[in-house]
Amino acid sequence: MPTTVFLDVNETLLDLSALDPHFAAAFGDAQTRPRWFAELLQLALTHTVTGDYRDFSVLGEAALHALGQKLGQPVPADLPDQVRATMRQLPPHPDTRAALERLRGGGAALYALTNNPLAVVQAQLAHAGLGDLFTGVLSGDTVQTLKPGRAAYLHGLQAAGADAADSWLVAAHGWDITGARAAGLRTAFVTRPGQAQNPLAPADVSGPLAEVAGTILAG
Repeated sequence: MPTTVFLDVNETLLDLSALDPHFAAAFGDAQTRPRWFAELLQLALTHTVTGDYRDFSVLGEAALHALGQKLGQPVPADLPDQVRATMRQLPPHPDTRAALERLRGGGAALYALTNNPLAVVQAQLAHAGLGDLFTGVLSGDTVQTLKPGRAAYLHGLQAAGADAADSWLVAAHGWDITGARAAGLRTAFVTRPGQAQNPLAPADVSGPLAEVAGTILAG
C-alpha cells in the first residue's frame, strides 16, 4: 500500500498574506489579518466542541465581525466578499509544489484535508495550480465536523481507504497535529512564520515542507 498523506491547505500549502491588503485597507493594519484568522479558528473550535456546526465560510464572516468588535472599528460592508473571493485565489507558498511533487513522485497518495467547504478548496487548488497532484480533496464540512474533531480525520481515512497507522497528517497548525495524533495518524508539523506546535502533543517530525516530505518518504 502506498503511504497516504493528508495535507492541510490554509497556511500549510497556501499563503494567507494575500489577504493583507484587504485588512490594511479596512482596519489600517495588515497585522489584523492573522488576528482575524485566529478569531476564525477560535470560533471553529468553539462550534466543533459544542456541536453547533457552522461551515468555515460562515465562521470566517463571523470572525470579521468579532475582530471589528475587539478593534472598536466598523467592518466595511464589502470586506466579507473581498475575503471570500481572495480565499479562493491564494497563492501557494514557494516551496509547496516542489514538495508535493516529491511526495507524489515517491509513491505517496496525497489528499487535501481541510475545514474549507469542498467548493472553496477545489477552487483554491485549481487556482494555485496544485489540483493535479492530489488523489482526492476532502473536507470536514462533509461530515459536519471541523478539524481537530476526530470525525474529520476518520472521514479522511475512510475516503482514502487508509489505515491511520500508515497515514500522515501534514499541517502548520499545532491544533491540527493534536487532532490527527488523537485519531491515530502519524504527524508532521510544517514550520511557517507565526506558527507553533502544541508543546503537550508535538508532531512526530517537524521542519520545512521539503524536509518533512523527505522524512515521510524515508519511512
